[in-house]
Amino acid sequence: MLSAEDQLAIMDLSARYCHATDSHNAEAWADTFTADGAIEAPQGTSQGRDALIQFSQGVNTGMPTVRHYVTNLVICGEGDSATMSSYLNLINTDGNATVFTAIYEDEIVRVDGEWKFARRKIVV
Repeated sequence: MLSAEDQLAIMDLSARYCHATDSHNAEAWADTFTADGAIEAPQGTSQGRDALIQFSQGVNTGMPTVRHYVTNLVICGEGDSATMSSYLNLINTDGNATVFTAIYEDEIVRVDGEWKFARRKIVV
């Protein structure tokens, strides 16, 4: 079972991911993944740092006023690996309307003492 400290670090990882994407910081967003990490999205899978940066830059171009809200995190794991399931709501700040809802299904690992996404799947 993960410690409370590990669970808080994983929650922080989720928050840093959202802040980075919403501030259009593709490099900080890619930093939330392992070097060979991947995101599975409706538009396809992007794996590795360069592909993740390209993905982030492409997605953010089309969503300049969107904010990611992640809730209902369920974290399970032990040692240096974990899974997390959470709800995603994309809200347009220009009208406070929900743009999109989905579920994140995550594989997370500890690398050099820091939790990172190994794989993040967006289930619409």
